[in-house]
Amino acid sequence: MANTNRIYGIDLGTTYSCISYLDENNRPVVIAGDNNRLVTPSVVYFEPNNVIVGETAKEYARVEPDRTVALVKRYMGDSTWKKDISGTKYRPEEISSYILLKLKKAAEDALGDEVTDVVITVPAYFSSAERTATEQAGQLAGLKVHDLIPEPMAAAIAYAVNEVEDQTVMVYDLGGGTFDITVFERLPRQSSGCHLHRWHPRAWWARLG
Repeated sequence: MANTNRIYGIDLGTTYSCISYLDENNRPVVIAGDNNRLVTPSVVYFEPNNVIVGETAKEYARVEPDRTVALVKRYMGDSTWKKDISGTKYRPEEISSYILLKLKKAAEDALGDEVTDVVITVPAYFSSAERTATEQAGQLAGLKVHDLIPEPMAAAIAYAVNEVEDQTVMVYDLGGGTFDITVFERLPRQSSGCHLHRWHPRAWWARLG
């Protein structure tokens, strides 16, 4: 029987993406995709009448780079960027939607449930335009995006999900596109929640290459 109440979590990454859910013990489970791998390369290859995402697309990138798109997350929210494939221009959110469709199918094949409701993680520094483009990508993939959660916040929540005392957590996000550092101060339950201090040194990325 399909679980109609389940909301899936998606990490739409610069280089790799994955999808997960909470099991009956409230523990996150990452769903395997092609070749039983827990992550899917965020690479899209356009055949004349088909779109391929993942490991196979990554292989095609070596021989047909003009028909392949990788690292598209870097262009989310950029209305001027388009990828021309045989005369058809694709926006970043359109290309990202194919990655989301790949993850959606992997989850449906693995669990037998229809995947419709998701939350998607985004970099802490994402602007309003970048967040909007990510939500649009989800909608293009036929998904209802309940929320966009900053990646370091998602990590902190996962780390402290069963903790009750106040604590300070520093999250290092050394991703495929940027290096982001976030500090969370988790306060006692009777307080208003948590304080968040964030550094997102985008200039460091240029120096890192």
